[in-house]
Amino acid sequence: MYKVIGREKLGDKRLGRYIVEFSCRWPQEASFLYLVSTFTSYFPGRIEMKREESRGKAIVKLWEGVYPYRFASTCGASFLDEENTLKETLKPWPDSDYTAEFSLAMIGVEEFIKASREEKAPPELIIHDENDPAFISHYLGDTIIRLKAPRNTLRGAYIETSKGKVVQMEKFHSNKFVDYFQGRVAGRVDAYRFLLRLEDGDAVYGKNGVGDEEYIYPVTIRGVDHAEWFLGATYYLIFPDSFTREKKVIQGDRPRTRLGGKIKDITLSLDHIASLGVDAIYLTPIYKAQSYHRYDVIDHFSLDDDIGTWEDWEELVRESEKRNIKVVVDVVAHHVSPCSNEFREAILNENSRYKGWFRFNREPEPGELEALRKLVSGGCDKPSSDLLGKKPFYETFFCNWFMAKLNYSNPEVKERLVKLAHFWLEKGARGFRIDVGHAIPDDAMQFFYEKVKEKCPSCPVILEITNGDSLYPLGITADSAMNYDLRALLLDFFINKSIDAYSFVEGVKNLYVDMPLYAANSMYNLLGSHDTPRIATLAEKCGEKCLKALYVAMFLLPGSPSIYYGDEFGMKGGHDPNNRMPITWNSNEWNIELLELIRKLSELRKKFLSVKYGFFDAEPLNTEAVKITRWMDSEEVLLIINREGNIEVTLKEEYTELNSDRRTRRIELDPYSWVILYKKKIKEK
Repeated sequence: MYKVIGREKLGDKRLGRYIVEFSCRWPQEASFLYLVSTFTSYFPGRIEMKREESRGKAIVKLWEGVYPYRFASTCGASFLDEENTLKETLKPWPDSDYTAEFSLAMIGVEEFIKASREEKAPPELIIHDENDPAFISHYLGDTIIRLKAPRNTLRGAYIETSKGKVVQMEKFHSNKFVDYFQGRVAGRVDAYRFLLRLEDGDAVYGKNGVGDEEYIYPVTIRGVDHAEWFLGATYYLIFPDSFTREKKVIQGDRPRTRLGGKIKDITLSLDHIASLGVDAIYLTPIYKAQSYHRYDVIDHFSLDDDIGTWEDWEELVRESEKRNIKVVVDVVAHHVSPCSNEFREAILNENSRYKGWFRFNREPEPGELEALRKLVSGGCDKPSSDLLGKKPFYETFFCNWFMAKLNYSNPEVKERLVKLAHFWLEKGARGFRIDVGHAIPDDAMQFFYEKVKEKCPSCPVILEITNGDSLYPLGITADSAMNYDLRALLLDFFINKSIDAYSFVEGVKNLYVDMPLYAANSMYNLLGSHDTPRIATLAEKCGEKCLKALYVAMFLLPGSPSIYYGDEFGMKGGHDPNNRMPITWNSNEWNIELLELIRKLSELRKKFLSVKYGFFDAEPLNTEAVKITRWMDSEEVLLIINREGNIEVTLKEEYTELNSDRRTRRIELDPYSWVILYKKKIKEK
């Protein structure tokens, strides 16, 4: 069951998130249990249930909304809330065929709907949380401040600083529950309050809420003061084993064995990579491991023998830096190979200090422990029949014997994560992507993030989050996350046509509105990765123009666009492992038009800082067409993009068309076509 047991208290009459208790009967077969929901990316790990006699409980702080949830272990138990009759069947991950029924938690919904219907907000539903960077943050010399209230209840809002400056706030988004207001104040703000225009008159909103004139003094205001390289950067994602200069001919499916890609192959390809205008290379694991994908890491502090030497790595870093390209490495933080030193010691030595690094959820059955010891002593080649077909007796990633889950309630495990980050920073890495970051507790990620930033403020931490980006505390636990939520919206609008332009715009704005601006502009935007079918394959059902439109939209939306190796010239491939085919260097097989488009889009982001760093708005023009606006200081860029039919658009002002340098107000677009326009010296918004 779930119940709201209170609200965060930010002031005497000023409240924050709902405090929600989730509980269930503890299943007999489970030793460890987790709450699984959109705010855990539908994955067990981030929120653990605490056992109290026969029940499990978890306390979660949530904003108003509808939350699907289940209770689950990492391998085995997974069940609905039997004490909750509200249910819905969902497909949590767009590229998976997996569907499941989830219980539904309705948090604060009735209060907000009632206030919106009556067009009068109770004071406790007008919200500003100065502890959350989504509500206040520094951004490139300015302070961005936000406020929200039930829909249609606030007629206007202003920020008043303690130094007497008054700035009008803009209502920049509304969803079915809430209106969001945002104001931009030049320079740093130490203290402030709000002036509200309500239906029944004006009111001051201060430290203790509506009616209080005392200024709000944030203890800490997070953000970025300078344009760090990762803000709006362009990434190139490489799956190293498949990135080989040798010609590889594969008939049928890609084998799940090593093809021989090496660090030297990447170094030799840097001129091509640089020609795409990228700012960073993101490498999936290059560490010593058993598999071809290397996510079963044996040793994070060594290079895999098949991929090259430390001299090769140093050359890659050196040559990348010459081209102003950073190298970002994949940290497999969630789990390790059973052949890692720590797990092997925990299994082979009864008194090992590493036993507490892992979680053993049951006593081994006869023969299991001996078979596992034989496996780890033999190099983790193949499990014996005593293990095949059985569930591991320790926590794992997706019930996989070869991926033992780390126990982040152990401080030594957190310290290990920091230690390996410092090691790779010293080796020249300039950022980290955290594999399965959505399933690691927030306290561990915040500890890691703060330690990385102490050593290298300009080195980003990017979480893998497969669903629910805005439900993670970005800006506190990481700089950025893999933006699979945006990818799902792009695919649903352009390829699947399952949503119209109105739903697309609402989805995109809902995604960004709960993130601080500096996180929104750092989001790792992607159309494909080593975990998804290739975008050229998915776009086959909507055509070549559709594929190009997807890239245009991704490059113009807030965030940091990513190119998966080979996607720049239209490589194809379905689900894993065929999305990891060897890269082709035969230019006769390349889609040259797509390659040139991507190069031009990268140039555009370097030419127009409003696209790389700027503010954002979007609006539907009809059910098929969208206008995206990016602006910053004296520059504004518009993207008008159309999906179906022919449209004509007349703008209120003249803009210059990017491709022709023609000034115009009238736009005509065919299906899957677009126009990019700009103007300078605009009035500041």
